[in-house]
Amino acid sequence: MDPKVLETMYAEVESEFQRSTYPAGFPALPDLPAARYFDPEFHRLEMDHVFRKTWLCVGHASQLPQQGSYRLFEQFDQSIILSRGSDDTIRAFRNACRHRGSALVTETEGVAKRFICPYHAWGYSSEGELKSVPEVHNFACLNKADKPLLQVRCDTWHGFIFINFDEQAGPLADFLGPLTGQIDDFPIDQMVVKRTLDVEIDCNWKTAYDNFLEIYHVNTVHAKTLSPYLESKSFTISLFEGGHARFVTRKRGGQSFFSAGHDAAAPDDFTTRFKDHVFALPCFPNSFTALDPVGFNWQSFWPKGPDKMVMSNMFMGWKRDDDDDRAFWDGMMANQKTVLAEDIGLFPTIQRSYQQGDIRDVVLSFQEQFIYWYNEEIDRRIGVDNVPPALRVQPLLAAHVKG
Repeated sequence: MDPKVLETMYAEVESEFQRSTYPAGFPALPDLPAARYFDPEFHRLEMDHVFRKTWLCVGHASQLPQQGSYRLFEQFDQSIILSRGSDDTIRAFRNACRHRGSALVTETEGVAKRFICPYHAWGYSSEGELKSVPEVHNFACLNKADKPLLQVRCDTWHGFIFINFDEQAGPLADFLGPLTGQIDDFPIDQMVVKRTLDVEIDCNWKTAYDNFLEIYHVNTVHAKTLSPYLESKSFTISLFEGGHARFVTRKRGGQSFFSAGHDAAAPDDFTTRFKDHVFALPCFPNSFTALDPVGFNWQSFWPKGPDKMVMSNMFMGWKRDDDDDRAFWDGMMANQKTVLAEDIGLFPTIQRSYQQGDIRDVVLSFQEQFIYWYNEEIDRRIGVDNVPPALRVQPLLAAHVKG
């Protein structure tokens, strides 16, 4: 990171830590309509204009370790095969045979030289080419080259796999441009997935996502787990174009919660900023991570309906696999499940309050500004005129976006 940018960032963190009044020049945030968290029509708009037209993080290259490796991505009624081909390229295919639409893959992951349809045994290569058709003489004009698996746009960013269902969307590099400069001195490319954890929760995806986009709750909900490691008053927010952001929080004593006191688990070649601060990156529309030299959790929040969702957690660590490393991650998973449980138990009660009309508006503070910012971006993606007037978010924060 540029030294001048870093100096400015440290100054902002210190200023935020010392602040005791509402920031001059920052607008009071209007309440969000609570119906955005349960209205079926608004949910449909999000699916059509956000989740089916935005780059989505669906996995990591380390989960496809060899040629022929595959994984299924199955969220919001989609079934997508992620496949590492014989050319080492990672591709994404719709999990549907080109004959009569049967799912090709039913196992969640594996290794296969070919995908064989369980219905009529059409066979496809790991690059998606149709290679074999039983009794091909019974098809009058079948040209196998014309019937490859249908591809979904797929690209990687520092090892993370993204897909986009919109053929007209811009490149992934442009979409993530605002975040790329935030990790240029973090060796994220050397990390692999250590553990995964999916949790289905009875709430809207935003109800859960919002929890990880502010630090206001930490001293109350995580008083004995997270709070001792973080100077929550130093929580500093930088809004970026495209609905992204950066959060910076000073660590208490430079210790990492993720290491659980065993900081030897982190490599030695980290710049100071990652050792004494937590850098968190919300990635529009539904991902969040807080970088740490020991390891970190990349979270994605997937809708299953207006009032159901799945929280997917990918725990990232270093390329090491021995008894000590496995024991460390077993202990870390227990710690992470404890912290997540502290949050998750609240989400269904919040959802109930929204849906029952116990509260009709969501009140936001200065430290919760990113919740407002990404909701602005949702409306921009949908098209403001398409959003029911009672559910619209007033555009307000563009003037406060970092360049």
